[in-house]
Amino acid sequence: MQQHTGMKDANVTIGELCVGGDWACAHGDFGGLRDVAEQLAERVPEPAHQMLVELADACLADPTRAGELWYELKPVVARRVFFDR
Repeated sequence: MQQHTGMKDANVTIGELCVGGDWACAHGDFGGLRDVAEQLAERVPEPAHQMLVELADACLADPTRAGELWYELKPVVARRVFFDR
């Protein structure tokens, strides 16, 4: 069984977290997606912050909705990598 190690390294970039979120979603790892959402929420302003908090909650309550939210939110968050440094 693979052990979830998390991505709590302070040097992880928003881009790396987005890639991690894609991986987690593709592999049905909603615990990993929740971890990504929580870390991203710490790094982005409103309204994306609140949307990521909702995504983290959905990872626990409704994984299908969490997957949908991730694919809606990822472009919003990824724009910060290229435009809002």
